Amino acid sequence: RSRVHGGSAQREPSRLSRLSCHHGPPAKATMRTKLVVSLVVALLYFPLGAAYYSATKLRTYLPAPAAPNQVSDPTSSLSPQTFAFVDSALQDIKREVLVSCGGVSRGYEVAVGVLGPSQPLGIKRKAERTIVTASADLLDEWGVGHKNCNNGVTLLLALGDRKVGIFAGKGATGLMTNRVRSRIIKKMTDELKATRDHDVALRDAVAFIGDALNGDTSELFKWTAEDYVNYTIWGCVAIWGCVYLADAAYNRYKDKVRQRRLQRTLERIDEADLQAAAEEATGAAARFNATDCPICLEELPGTPGAAAGNTNETLLLRCGHSLCSQCAGEWFGRGVDRAGIWYPLGEGGKPTGCPVCRTDTRIEGQDPDHHNGDDAGAGGGGGGAGGGGAG
Repeated sequence: RSRVHGGSAQREPSRLSRLSCHHGPPAKATMRTKLVVSLVVALLYFPLGAAYYSATKLRTYLPAPAAPNQVSDPTSSLSPQTFAFVDSALQDIKREVLVSCGGVSRGYEVAVGVLGPSQPLGIKRKAERTIVTASADLLDEWGVGHKNCNNGVTLLLALGDRKVGIFAGKGATGLMTNRVRSRIIKKMTDELKATRDHDVALRDAVAFIGDALNGDTSELFKWTAEDYVNYTIWGCVAIWGCVYLADAAYNRYKDKVRQRRLQRTLERIDEADLQAAAEEATGAAARFNATDCPICLEELPGTPGAAAGNTNETLLLRCGHSLCSQCAGEWFGRGVDRAGIWYPLGEGGKPTGCPVCRTDTRIEGQDPDHHNGDDAGAGGGGGGAGGGGAG
């Protein structure tokens, strides 16, 4: 289609061409978006990668020392005097401290790596094993120690991570034990915390390593004022703990003795009460002079006229009334005999009241909420009265 405008004919764009012109994204905008996404990914990835230790990072930060040196300090964190002192001491160890290996005397090889404050390995504060792993990687990377002896020792001082690590090959662990290595590291960290002088700390550590490889650790484990203070504190804590435990044990013993004494006293009181109750029940039975069981109305065993050869027996209740053992078992259930008086236990909801007078016949102090058989006792009471009249 064409449209006349200003005296001239112009062709109007088609609908399809208009849509394509308005909705097609520009190439420059697409490139800009891809660039922004790439930068964001890079900013996220590299900090995360820098926050973790890797052997590649160690290899990049800490190249092997140039022969014949045995110290690598790429950032010159050590003073020239300390560098020369440490390297000379390590050369002396290699030359003078020998070990027999395959019938040949070979010197121990010790190498030191120092990472500056600007070279953090990404070791977390509490990741103590990581610095040991880095020290082991350093020994393998630099080839410290003779390959047949594996008598190398590496010391890694990572100032950026505030970590110290020492690793000893298998041929050196007989002298550089875990206890020795831990003590040297503690000496270094204490010195660094106290003075922040890593030159002095490294000098002392190298001297301790030399002494240890010579078999002398007396100076390393010599007690300092801090050791005396620490052991004194821990000794006092241990003594206090022992005194506390002993006092607690003694108090428990006294409580047990007191409880046993109280139990014996209560038992004596109970026996006296039971004996008094028995005397009172015996006197009441003599006054009642009953000869028949108030439940079955048969003659009580042991009274004149009772059937002979019967296993049934007469039981005396604390109220003074008597009944045969067969009826007592059916009425009360189980019971116990104390001082000649039979006391029901009141188990299984059985009544505990006397079938004649309805008195609770259990031992004093037992649960009074048990059913004492008042309803059943009324009928039993009638039978008991009839038995009494017959007597």
